[in-house]
Amino acid sequence: MAAFRRFGLDWKLKARAFNLLDRMPMGDQAYCLLQQYVTRTLPRALSPTSERASNQLLHIERVRQHRRTLDGAVLLEFGAGWDLYSNLLYWCLGINRQIVVDVRRWLQVQAVNAVIAHLQKDPPKGSVRTPPGLLSHRDIDAQLKSIYGIDYRAPFNAAAMPLEDHSIDVIVTTSVLEHIPLDACQVIIDECRRVMKPDGLMSHIIDYSDHYSHSDGNITTYNYLQFGDAEWSRYNPSIHYQNRARTEEYRQLFRRAGFEIVSEREWRGDSAELAQVNIHPAFQGRSREELLALGCEFQLRPA
Repeated sequence: MAAFRRFGLDWKLKARAFNLLDRMPMGDQAYCLLQQYVTRTLPRALSPTSERASNQLLHIERVRQHRRTLDGAVLLEFGAGWDLYSNLLYWCLGINRQIVVDVRRWLQVQAVNAVIAHLQKDPPKGSVRTPPGLLSHRDIDAQLKSIYGIDYRAPFNAAAMPLEDHSIDVIVTTSVLEHIPLDACQVIIDECRRVMKPDGLMSHIIDYSDHYSHSDGNITTYNYLQFGDAEWSRYNPSIHYQNRARTEEYRQLFRRAGFEIVSEREWRGDSAELAQVNIHPAFQGRSREELLALGCEFQLRPA
């Protein structure tokens, strides 16, 4: 995302571009090409692993903390992205079976191979193995499954998962839930409860910051709090959607689905930055602490 700063791309201009991509035939492919050849944000920056993989390693740390072992675990991850970075890291750490899904098929062979080449040189701390070699451009799904135990499925409807009841040990997401409307998110978390084993664990890292601020230094991380739903919808296409939910809304969502919150950690931003935003009446009923939140991690188990 930092590459957009190089071009000084105004967030409203970026929103218009996303709206156009959303309506275009083959807009997903156009988006990929833009990232490869214009912004050059694909492949992503990967080094050093100890820093770039901090969120993924945190999931594993939390799972081991609360579930004790990953031996024989089946892991389900939503939001695989372009390069399966998380999943190749998890394979290095000893997870032998993963089901990896996305609402759109973003997977790019060259991006996956960039991750493989990187992890051969700089595997994560605690690795038990390193990737054996790059993938060919043929039958990538079959190669991922046979070599890395990664069952990649996209496009995938997470609201009606073709998975058996109580078949999954671990579910993780990183910066995914904020991109799903809350009513749809509830259905997905209900499905997670159905497929999770009684002793399973779910770990989420959710980023509440206005994602346009990641690439436009002229707006704050609280930028979207100045808009009501109708106006925000102009800047919120499905390809770059944010639900603008806060911690309590996620707590309620998880509890309604039948999960117990084992642990959570919320982080907050700068009061001076929030003060720069004219808060829309739709958010003025919330406490300052709620509005200051920029994200939260949750670990949950079936109640």
